[in-house]
Order: sequence, then C-alpha cells, then structure tokens
Amino acid sequence: MATPDTYTKPERATERGIARRELAKILREGRVCEFCTHRDSQTIFGRTVCQKFGRSYPLCAHTPGLQFEPDHQRLKGKSTCTSES
Repeated sequence: MATPDTYTKPERATERGIARRELAKILREGRVCEFCTHRDSQTIFGRTVCQKFGRSYPLCAHTPGLQFEPDHQRLKGKSTCTSES
C-alpha cells in the first residue's frame, strides 16, 4: 500500500518552483561541483573539486559512489533575492 502524499498540491508546486530556481542558479554559475555537499574544502586553480579523486559532474551522477547532492546552505548564500535574509 502506498503512503499518502505529505504535501498538498499548492505545496508541491511551491517546492518545484524553489527547486527550479536553485537549478537555474547552479547552471547560471556554470560550476556544479561548487554547490555539491561532497566538494573538497580546498580549491585547485580556482576550481572546486570532489572529495573523491577524479570525479566531477555529470559523471558522478551516473556512476556508483558519491552522487551530486545540492548544498542548500551554499545556494542560500548565493541568493540574489531581496526577500530572503
């Protein structure tokens, strides 16, 4: 038996809208790995790299191991929206 949805239809639409804005922000920056939770704390030649050697987006999304997970705190820090504090 399937579990009932926890969100109402307007809440789901809002969540999708937020996800679209975050994705647009990531793609606009052009550096997907910079917004991943698995990024290394050090940068190499000004580029953010994965904790695992030799991994980068989009290959990490299709192979076993660490997968891309958005870092919502970092996305919030890069926001250009004036209504967020």
